[in-house]
Amino acid sequence: MIDEPFRQWLARSWSAPALALHRAGITANQVTVVAAVLGLTAAALVAVQLTWLGIALWLASRLLDGFDGMVARLGASASLFGGYLDITLDMLAYSAMAIAYAVAMPADAVLWMLVLLGYVLAITTTLALSSLAEKADRQLGGNRSIQFTRALAEGGETTAVYVVIALAPSVSRYVLVVWITLLAVTAIQRTVLARRLLR
Repeated sequence: MIDEPFRQWLARSWSAPALALHRAGITANQVTVVAAVLGLTAAALVAVQLTWLGIALWLASRLLDGFDGMVARLGASASLFGGYLDITLDMLAYSAMAIAYAVAMPADAVLWMLVLLGYVLAITTTLALSSLAEKADRQLGGNRSIQFTRALAEGGETTAVYVVIALAPSVSRYVLVVWITLLAVTAIQRTVLARRLLR
């Protein structure tokens, strides 16, 4: 829900770092990989209960991840493989963080398993709808390699959940129940849209 506004704000207000990366000869795919490595490192820190350090590194990784598309456009090097790499490594990082929280908070492990199930449904409905909409010559909007539909549960909301649980672990179960519900609603949203668009 907040991902697209965030990307637009980043492009308007933080173009200088992307330009600096481009001028340094750093490619968009390299930015994607480094962001993922930072995300995985953040997850490892959370798993050993260095939560605040992990969350700080996670926020840095997600900010850096916002620059890969900008760097690709600056270098006129946007590619389909870049889009593939971006979504694949993003899901790796988000899932690793969920596993890390499950390790650090074993009492909530079942809820975190349901979160992972929600991620599987969210990304499956996204990619299936994108692929089949393209096959049916239907436009879902946006200028990214993969056509995304806006929904309640996206990357920005995922990061917000991770931060809130780090801030207030005592209410983690309530946050997770709400988050699992939003993930389910997102999958239903996309299924309803698919039913309408794909005939």
